[in-house]
Amino acid sequence: MLVALIVNPLATKVSERVRRRVTEALAAEHKLEVRLTGQPGHGGELARRMISDGAEVVVALGGDGTVNEVVNGVAGGEVPLGLVGGGKTNVFARGLGLPTDPIRAANRLLELLREGTTRRISLGSANGRVFTFGAGLGLDGAIVREVERRRRAHQLYGDPVYVAAGLKTLFLSYDREHPHLKVQRAPGKASLTGFFALVSNGDPFSYLGHRPFRPTPRATWEGGLDVLVGQTMSAAAITRALTGMLSPRPRATYPRFPVLHDEREFVLETDVPLAFQLDGEYLGDTTRVAFESRKGALTVVAPEPAMPRRIV
Repeated sequence: MLVALIVNPLATKVSERVRRRVTEALAAEHKLEVRLTGQPGHGGELARRMISDGAEVVVALGGDGTVNEVVNGVAGGEVPLGLVGGGKTNVFARGLGLPTDPIRAANRLLELLREGTTRRISLGSANGRVFTFGAGLGLDGAIVREVERRRRAHQLYGDPVYVAAGLKTLFLSYDREHPHLKVQRAPGKASLTGFFALVSNGDPFSYLGHRPFRPTPRATWEGGLDVLVGQTMSAAAITRALTGMLSPRPRATYPRFPVLHDEREFVLETDVPLAFQLDGEYLGDTTRVAFESRKGALTVVAPEPAMPRRIV
Protein backbone atom coordinates (compact mmCIF):
# COMPACT_ATOMS: atom_id res chain seq x y z
CA MET A 1 0.00 0.00 0.00
CA LEU A 2 1.00 3.65 -0.30
CA VAL A 3 2.34 4.82 3.07
CA ALA A 4 2.94 8.51 3.82
CA LEU A 5 5.67 9.02 6.43
CA ILE A 6 5.65 12.46 8.06
CA VAL A 7 8.86 13.13 9.99
CA ASN A 8 9.74 15.84 12.47
CA PRO A 9 13.54 15.97 12.01
CA LEU A 10 13.92 17.95 15.26
CA ALA A 11 12.15 15.42 17.49
CA THR A 12 14.15 14.09 20.42
CA LYS A 13 14.78 10.57 19.10
CA VAL A 14 14.84 11.33 15.36
CA SER A 15 18.49 11.19 14.37
CA GLU A 16 19.59 10.73 10.77
CA ARG A 17 20.31 7.07 11.57
CA VAL A 18 16.84 6.51 13.06
CA ARG A 19 15.14 8.20 10.12
CA ARG A 20 17.08 6.04 7.66
CA ARG A 21 16.33 2.78 9.46
CA VAL A 22 12.62 3.55 9.82
CA THR A 23 12.43 4.55 6.17
CA GLU A 24 14.22 1.40 5.02
CA ALA A 25 11.97 -0.83 7.13
CA LEU A 26 8.72 0.68 5.82
CA ALA A 27 9.97 0.87 2.20
CA ALA A 28 10.87 -2.83 2.25
CA GLU A 29 7.17 -3.75 2.43
CA HIS A 30 5.24 -0.76 1.10
CA LYS A 31 5.38 2.10 -1.36
CA LEU A 32 6.68 5.00 0.72
CA GLU A 33 6.49 8.77 0.43
CA VAL A 34 8.49 10.74 3.02
CA ARG A 35 7.90 14.38 3.98
CA LEU A 36 9.65 16.46 6.66
CA THR A 37 7.85 19.04 8.78
CA GLY A 38 9.33 22.52 8.66
CA GLN A 39 7.21 24.79 10.87
CA PRO A 40 4.36 24.63 13.41
CA GLY A 41 1.19 23.18 11.92
CA HIS A 42 3.01 21.70 8.93
CA GLY A 43 2.24 18.10 9.93
CA GLY A 44 -1.50 18.58 9.43
CA GLU A 45 -1.01 20.27 6.06
CA LEU A 46 1.24 17.44 4.88
CA ALA A 47 -1.22 14.78 6.06
CA ARG A 48 -4.14 16.35 4.19
CA ARG A 49 -2.08 16.80 1.03
CA MET A 50 -0.74 13.23 1.05
CA ILE A 51 -4.19 11.75 1.66
CA SER A 52 -5.45 13.71 -1.34
CA ASP A 53 -2.56 12.21 -3.32
CA GLY A 54 -3.70 8.69 -2.48
CA ALA A 55 -1.96 7.74 0.78
CA GLU A 56 -3.59 4.67 2.34
CA VAL A 57 -1.83 5.02 5.71
CA VAL A 58 -0.31 8.15 7.28
CA VAL A 59 2.57 7.51 9.70
CA ALA A 60 3.90 10.10 12.15
CA LEU A 61 7.55 9.90 13.21
CA GLY A 62 7.93 12.46 15.97
CA GLY A 63 6.75 13.38 19.43
CA ASP A 64 3.27 14.10 20.75
CA GLY A 65 3.26 17.59 19.22
CA THR A 66 3.93 16.17 15.75
CA VAL A 67 1.28 13.50 16.29
CA ASN A 68 -1.25 16.17 17.28
CA GLU A 69 -0.59 18.08 14.06
CA VAL A 70 -0.91 14.97 11.90
CA VAL A 71 -4.08 13.88 13.70
CA ASN A 72 -5.63 17.26 12.94
CA GLY A 73 -4.99 16.41 9.29
CA VAL A 74 -6.47 12.91 9.29
CA ALA A 75 -9.27 13.13 11.91
CA GLY A 76 -12.74 12.32 10.68
CA GLY A 77 -11.53 10.38 7.64
CA GLU A 78 -11.00 6.72 6.86
CA VAL A 79 -7.21 6.72 6.35
CA PRO A 80 -5.58 5.13 9.42
CA LEU A 81 -2.77 6.69 11.44
CA GLY A 82 0.43 4.82 12.24
CA LEU A 83 2.64 5.86 15.15
CA VAL A 84 6.44 5.67 15.30
CA GLY A 85 7.28 7.51 18.49
CA GLY A 86 10.20 9.87 18.05
CA GLY A 87 9.66 12.17 21.01
CA LYS A 88 10.75 12.04 24.60
CA THR A 89 7.46 10.90 26.17
CA ASN A 90 5.20 9.61 23.36
CA VAL A 91 2.14 9.56 25.60
CA PHE A 92 -0.40 8.66 22.91
CA ALA A 93 1.61 5.79 21.42
CA ARG A 94 2.45 4.33 24.84
CA GLY A 95 -1.14 4.66 25.99
CA LEU A 96 -2.19 2.52 23.01
CA GLY A 97 0.37 -0.18 23.87
CA LEU A 98 2.98 0.70 21.22
CA PRO A 99 6.79 0.76 21.69
CA THR A 100 8.60 4.01 22.45
CA ASP A 101 11.79 3.11 20.58
CA PRO A 102 11.36 4.26 16.94
CA ILE A 103 12.95 1.17 15.38
CA ARG A 104 10.89 -1.23 17.47
CA ALA A 105 7.81 0.91 16.82
CA ALA A 106 8.36 0.74 13.04
CA ASN A 107 8.66 -3.05 13.18
CA ARG A 108 5.54 -3.31 15.32
CA LEU A 109 3.70 -1.05 12.87
CA LEU A 110 4.63 -3.40 10.02
CA GLU A 111 3.36 -6.41 11.99
CA LEU A 112 0.03 -4.69 12.63
CA LEU A 113 -0.29 -3.67 8.98
CA ARG A 114 0.32 -7.26 7.88
CA GLU A 115 -2.41 -8.40 10.26
CA GLY A 116 -4.76 -5.60 9.23
CA THR A 117 -5.15 -4.62 12.89
CA THR A 118 -6.62 -1.17 13.55
CA ARG A 119 -8.56 0.46 16.35
CA ARG A 120 -11.23 3.15 16.10
CA ILE A 121 -10.96 5.66 18.93
CA SER A 122 -12.47 8.94 20.06
CA LEU A 123 -10.71 12.29 20.01
CA GLY A 124 -11.18 15.33 22.16
CA SER A 125 -11.79 18.76 20.68
CA ALA A 126 -10.84 22.05 22.35
CA ASN A 127 -12.13 25.18 20.62
CA GLY A 128 -12.20 23.18 17.39
CA ARG A 129 -8.69 21.69 17.57
CA VAL A 130 -8.63 17.95 18.17
CA PHE A 131 -6.31 16.30 20.66
CA THR A 132 -5.31 12.74 21.35
CA PHE A 133 -4.65 12.26 25.06
CA GLY A 134 -5.13 15.36 27.20
CA ALA A 135 -5.43 19.05 27.91
CA GLY A 136 -5.04 21.23 30.96
CA LEU A 137 -6.21 24.68 32.00
CA GLY A 138 -4.52 26.29 34.97
CA LEU A 139 -1.81 24.51 36.96
CA ASP A 140 -0.96 21.88 34.34
CA GLY A 141 -0.84 24.51 31.60
CA ALA A 142 1.39 26.72 33.73
CA ILE A 143 3.79 23.82 34.31
CA VAL A 144 4.01 23.10 30.57
CA ARG A 145 4.60 26.82 29.94
CA GLU A 146 7.47 26.79 32.44
CA VAL A 147 8.89 23.59 30.92
CA GLU A 148 8.98 25.21 27.48
CA ARG A 149 10.63 28.34 28.91
CA ARG A 150 13.35 26.26 30.56
CA ARG A 151 13.94 24.25 27.39
CA ARG A 152 14.37 27.42 25.34
CA ALA A 153 16.87 28.61 27.94
CA HIS A 154 18.65 25.19 27.89
CA GLN A 155 18.38 25.05 31.69
CA LEU A 156 17.41 21.39 32.12
CA TYR A 157 16.49 18.39 30.01
CA GLY A 158 14.45 15.25 30.55
CA ASP A 159 12.23 14.46 33.53
CA PRO A 160 14.10 16.86 35.90
CA VAL A 161 12.74 19.81 33.94
CA TYR A 162 9.15 18.71 34.69
CA VAL A 163 9.88 18.26 38.39
CA ALA A 164 11.61 21.64 38.64
CA ALA A 165 8.87 23.38 36.65
CA GLY A 166 6.16 21.76 38.78
CA LEU A 167 7.72 22.79 42.07
CA LYS A 168 8.34 26.35 40.92
CA THR A 169 4.83 26.74 39.53
CA LEU A 170 3.09 25.19 42.51
CA PHE A 171 4.93 27.04 45.26
CA LEU A 172 6.11 30.29 43.70
CA SER A 173 4.04 31.44 40.76
CA TYR A 174 0.50 29.99 40.95
CA ASP A 175 -2.44 31.66 42.72
CA ARG A 176 -3.20 29.26 45.56
CA GLU A 177 -5.84 31.44 47.23
CA HIS A 178 -8.51 32.10 44.58
CA PRO A 179 -10.31 29.38 42.55
CA HIS A 180 -10.76 31.16 39.22
CA LEU A 181 -12.06 28.23 37.14
CA LYS A 182 -15.57 26.91 36.52
CA VAL A 183 -16.70 23.83 34.61
CA GLN A 184 -19.95 24.62 32.78
CA ARG A 185 -21.79 21.44 31.80
CA ALA A 186 -24.90 20.61 29.80
CA PRO A 187 -28.26 21.89 31.12
CA GLY A 188 -29.36 19.93 34.14
CA LYS A 189 -25.82 18.98 35.18
CA ALA A 190 -24.15 20.70 38.12
CA SER A 191 -21.17 22.95 37.43
CA LEU A 192 -17.93 22.72 39.41
CA THR A 193 -15.44 25.37 40.50
CA GLY A 194 -11.76 24.96 41.21
CA PHE A 195 -8.18 26.10 40.73
CA PHE A 196 -7.37 23.99 37.66
CA ALA A 197 -8.70 21.22 35.41
CA LEU A 198 -7.18 18.23 33.61
CA VAL A 199 -9.09 16.84 30.63
CA SER A 200 -8.35 13.25 29.53
CA ASN A 201 -9.27 11.51 26.30
CA GLY A 202 -7.72 8.26 27.53
CA ASP A 203 -5.59 6.72 30.24
CA PRO A 204 -2.87 7.43 31.22
CA PHE A 205 -2.75 11.23 31.08
CA SER A 206 1.05 11.33 30.90
CA TYR A 207 4.22 9.61 32.10
CA LEU A 208 6.98 10.50 34.52
CA GLY A 209 9.88 8.42 33.27
CA HIS A 210 8.61 4.85 33.02
CA ARG A 211 5.77 5.48 35.45
CA PRO A 212 2.29 6.30 34.09
CA PHE A 213 0.52 9.33 35.57
CA ARG A 214 -3.16 8.36 35.96
CA PRO A 215 -5.37 11.13 37.39
CA THR A 216 -8.42 9.77 35.49
CA PRO A 217 -7.93 5.98 35.33
CA ARG A 218 -11.51 5.26 34.21
CA ALA A 219 -11.03 7.21 30.97
CA THR A 220 -11.00 5.06 27.82
CA TRP A 221 -9.84 5.80 24.29
CA GLU A 222 -13.26 4.84 22.92
CA GLY A 223 -15.30 6.82 25.47
CA GLY A 224 -16.00 10.45 26.24
CA LEU A 225 -13.80 12.92 28.09
CA ASP A 226 -12.91 12.73 31.78
CA VAL A 227 -12.33 15.95 33.72
CA LEU A 228 -10.42 16.21 36.99
CA VAL A 229 -11.07 19.46 38.88
CA GLY A 230 -8.54 20.58 41.47
CA GLN A 231 -10.51 22.19 44.29
CA THR A 232 -7.59 22.70 46.66
CA MET A 233 -4.03 23.97 46.36
CA SER A 234 -2.96 22.47 49.66
CA ALA A 235 0.55 21.07 49.19
CA ALA A 236 -0.28 18.11 51.45
CA ALA A 237 -3.48 17.24 49.53
CA ILE A 238 -1.77 17.59 46.15
CA THR A 239 1.16 15.44 47.28
CA ARG A 240 -1.19 12.69 48.52
CA ALA A 241 -3.17 12.78 45.28
CA LEU A 242 -0.06 12.77 43.07
CA THR A 243 1.36 9.81 44.99
CA GLY A 244 -1.82 7.86 44.32
CA MET A 245 -1.99 8.89 40.66
CA LEU A 246 1.56 7.65 40.12
CA SER A 247 1.01 4.37 41.98
CA PRO A 248 0.34 1.02 40.26
CA ARG A 249 -3.22 1.09 41.68
CA PRO A 250 -4.65 4.60 41.29
CA ARG A 251 -8.06 5.46 42.70
CA ALA A 252 -10.96 6.78 40.65
CA THR A 253 -10.98 10.01 42.65
CA TYR A 254 -9.33 11.71 45.62
CA PRO A 255 -10.66 14.12 48.27
CA ARG A 256 -11.00 17.65 46.80
CA PHE A 257 -10.18 16.34 43.29
CA PRO A 258 -13.54 15.28 41.82
CA VAL A 259 -13.60 13.63 38.39
CA LEU A 260 -16.39 13.94 35.82
CA HIS A 261 -16.49 10.72 33.79
CA ASP A 262 -17.42 10.17 30.14
CA GLU A 263 -18.48 13.75 29.40
CA ARG A 264 -19.65 14.62 25.87
CA GLU A 265 -19.29 18.39 26.02
CA PHE A 266 -18.55 21.13 28.53
CA VAL A 267 -16.86 24.53 28.81
CA LEU A 268 -14.02 25.63 31.06
CA GLU A 269 -14.32 29.31 31.95
CA THR A 270 -12.12 31.50 34.14
CA ASP A 271 -12.36 35.06 35.44
CA VAL A 272 -8.65 35.66 34.75
CA PRO A 273 -6.53 34.23 31.91
CA LEU A 274 -5.00 30.86 32.82
CA ALA A 275 -2.34 28.84 31.00
CA PHE A 276 -3.69 26.26 28.56
CA GLN A 277 -1.91 23.18 27.19
CA LEU A 278 -3.06 20.65 24.61
CA ASP A 279 -1.29 17.30 24.10
CA GLY A 280 1.69 18.67 26.00
CA GLU A 281 2.00 21.94 24.06
CA TYR A 282 1.46 25.35 25.67
CA LEU A 283 -1.07 27.30 23.60
CA GLY A 284 -1.21 30.56 25.57
CA ASP A 285 -3.32 31.96 28.41
CA THR A 286 -7.08 32.02 27.94
CA THR A 287 -10.39 32.47 29.76
CA ARG A 288 -12.62 30.04 27.84
CA VAL A 289 -12.19 26.62 26.23
CA ALA A 290 -15.13 24.65 24.78
CA PHE A 291 -14.59 20.89 24.82
CA GLU A 292 -16.39 18.07 23.07
CA SER A 293 -15.80 14.37 22.55
CA ARG A 294 -15.73 13.20 18.94
CA LYS A 295 -16.65 9.53 19.01
CA GLY A 296 -14.87 7.23 16.58
CA ALA A 297 -13.04 10.14 14.95
CA LEU A 298 -9.73 8.35 14.31
CA THR A 299 -8.60 4.97 13.02
CA VAL A 300 -5.19 4.12 14.41
CA VAL A 301 -2.91 1.17 13.65
CA ALA A 302 -2.74 -0.27 17.16
CA PRO A 303 -3.49 -3.51 19.02
CA GLU A 304 -6.83 -4.20 20.64
CA PRO A 305 -7.13 -2.83 24.18
CA ALA A 306 -6.04 -5.01 27.09
CA MET A 307 -8.55 -6.08 29.70
CA PRO A 308 -9.18 -3.07 31.98
CA ARG A 309 -7.88 -3.17 35.53
CA ARG A 310 -10.32 -2.73 38.38
CA ILE A 311 -10.37 0.86 39.66
CA VAL A 312 -11.34 1.49 43.29
